[in-house]
Amino acid sequence: MSNFDILVYNIYLLSIFTLLIKTKTVIQIYRLFKLLNVALFIYLIVIVFQDSVHVIDILIKGIPLLLLIGVIVQSEVLLILSKLGLKRNSLFSNTLEDNIKIELIKSIDHLSGKKIGALITFEKNTSMDEYISSAFKIMAPLNSELLSSIFYPNTPLHDGAVIIRKNQIVCAGAYYPPTERLDVPKQLGSRHRAAIGISEISDSLTIIVSEESGNISVSVDGYLDLDISKESLLLYLEKHLQN
Repeated sequence: MSNFDILVYNIYLLSIFTLLIKTKTVIQIYRLFKLLNVALFIYLIVIVFQDSVHVIDILIKGIPLLLLIGVIVQSEVLLILSKLGLKRNSLFSNTLEDNIKIELIKSIDHLSGKKIGALITFEKNTSMDEYISSAFKIMAPLNSELLSSIFYPNTPLHDGAVIIRKNQIVCAGAYYPPTERLDVPKQLGSRHRAAIGISEISDSLTIIVSEESGNISVSVDGYLDLDISKESLLLYLEKHLQN
């Protein structure tokens, strides 16, 4: 195996590792790994030109790696395009607009700081009509004040879930079947079990704010990620709510 091959394989492994830790670490560390990926890829290109690596080797090993690096730095690429005045097409557009993300994070931060329990579900491809039909209809644009007020203690809807569809709060007071898994920690309450339950039967993403600790958690694809940062929550939104 040549030095070129070793470098390519190591960049592949680093790229895959970077994608795996995307929602598991603070955003500063994630950005550091992204920068390291780009730096090594540029070094690889320099080697290609200096050593005249065979064209077939470049096509077979380099193009898939280029696509992988592109996935990792897509946010930066889109930012550069927007600075150049180029509009993003629907292939790259996020279902959540930037101002909606800001409103959501502001609300989550407020609820977390006040230790107000919350359950917020984003509908994706699986219809949530079954749960919307039995909930209280709201049909209003998402903003931090409205979203936060729904979960204030002693209000009629604070115990159920809010369902969001295409940047709009569709309903509040929705109830989901809790997971029947036996490996869920007993200290987790009904909100966490309901969040896991709905993620097991739909492709939705659910955010949970604990009223005991104020910790933020996310449940998607039957998986519960406990006590995440606001930066990690934003990465979850970008990863799972993208067209």
